[in-house]
Amino acid sequence: MRKCRWLVLVICFLFTGCGTKFAYNNIGWFVVSYIEDFVSLSNSQESELEERLDILQKWHKETQLPLYISQLEAIRNVDRSDMNPAFIVGQSEETKEHIRSIVNKFAPDIYALSMQLTPKQDSEFLKNFREKQQDYYEERLLLNDEDSRERYRNRIEERLERWLGSVSKEQKQIIYTWSLEWVNTNDNWRQYQNNTYQDLTTLMEKKSDLHIAQPIIMNLLLNNEAYYPDELESKLNKNMQTSAKFLVDIAAISSDKQWAYFMNELESLKGTLESLQE
Repeated sequence: MRKCRWLVLVICFLFTGCGTKFAYNNIGWFVVSYIEDFVSLSNSQESELEERLDILQKWHKETQLPLYISQLEAIRNVDRSDMNPAFIVGQSEETKEHIRSIVNKFAPDIYALSMQLTPKQDSEFLKNFREKQQDYYEERLLLNDEDSRERYRNRIEERLERWLGSVSKEQKQIIYTWSLEWVNTNDNWRQYQNNTYQDLTTLMEKKSDLHIAQPIIMNLLLNNEAYYPDELESKLNKNMQTSAKFLVDIAAISSDKQWAYFMNELESLKGTLESLQE
């Protein structure tokens, strides 16, 4: 089920420099705690999940961290003047592949554990899942178009400050133009939520029928695109291309101080990832 997505998010945070060695080494505790926000686990279920997470972490440390380090080195080796949209899109796809690798590795474990949930646990999970979907909808997807674009601008600016240290007036103007070209997908994500919830409901009702349950679980874990409404994928691709274009523009006018800050952040992140291998 989609409960494993938090694990993926944690790994993503580590990859973008927001994690710590403590968090990584205690990932099992954090994941179990988060999952129990959705469903109360028995002692045996919790122990089994922790064991499986320990195995996943060992695999991740040995096989995935070196890939992240290699990608960081590739980014550091690209000259600012050679930065182009194709390179940025390629880095985005490579990062997505890292995430897919984790999900593919852990999917059989999540499937096995989901089959152990009792009907009462299934109901609890479904109720909490829907409530959290609704919270997300009210916080983000209910925003009108103008507010959504403002939120998008603020998020871009925060991320750029994270990597460049500051954002110039000229770069803020690029961000503003970027937000105007961004395709608002709020309505599509709302439909995606509904599609996901509908399949989860079917799963809870038909879990004993593996011909129905297994394809649903595999879609939830490995093929989220199956729940995309019409046009969402094309809109996301359009937004990716738009992002790449404007990131190149921002890099092109970045100051030497900003670029040095970016390089230092990449080096620091590389050091963090190398320490996680110890």
